[in-house]
Amino acid sequence: MKPSLAFLSLLFLSSLSYADDHKLQLGIVNLDASAIQDVENDELVARLQVIEDGRDPAQLTNLVNQKTALVLDAVKNFKDIQAETSSYHTRPIYDDGKIRSWQVSQQLTLETGNFDQMSQFIADINSLANIQGMQFQVSDEKAEQVKQDLLKQAITKFQAKAKLIASEFDRSGYELVNLSIDGNYFQPTPVMERAVMMSADSMSKGAPAALAGGSNEVSVTVRGSIQLSIN
Repeated sequence: MKPSLAFLSLLFLSSLSYADDHKLQLGIVNLDASAIQDVENDELVARLQVIEDGRDPAQLTNLVNQKTALVLDAVKNFKDIQAETSSYHTRPIYDDGKIRSWQVSQQLTLETGNFDQMSQFIADINSLANIQGMQFQVSDEKAEQVKQDLLKQAITKFQAKAKLIASEFDRSGYELVNLSIDGNYFQPTPVMERAVMMSADSMSKGAPAALAGGSNEVSVTVRGSIQLSIN
């Protein structure tokens, strides 16, 4: 039995379609390009804790609330510092399976771009709260500004790579198939343990400690696929 003309036509068109699809898949190259910049930290985040231990949880709660209120009142004198309360805990302290005492604590988070003000503020309230930790970081506003410049640099590098690849394979050019942009999540710089101890010691004496912000590495990476032109 001879195949029908319609079947032969369908087979021929399918073959052409496969050939075209296969042809489109040829010459696809994946590549990436990055731009990196060392950026000075312009923000300091400090975490403080107001904590009290004792046998009467109600009394401890009142005392912690009073001290926290004093800390929040004191921060009003430092216009560049933003403060907010975070976690609040009341927990029993056990001894041989029995509650021996209670511990009540309130955490506060402070943020500022004025390191001198933060240092002075912590020295002023050292009798009310303990330093849990401090870290320097690049503010969101500054990071976004830097990333815009880095994005332009990364795209320029990506285009240069694409042109170079096309040239090395004797192709007349390329078409962009897809593109993705990744901005890194840079790690905040913690204040070194030794520096924290020195700061705590000097602040316990009412003297503000010098704080240096250091820097962080910010990067933007462009990843994508190109299809080399068929000459």
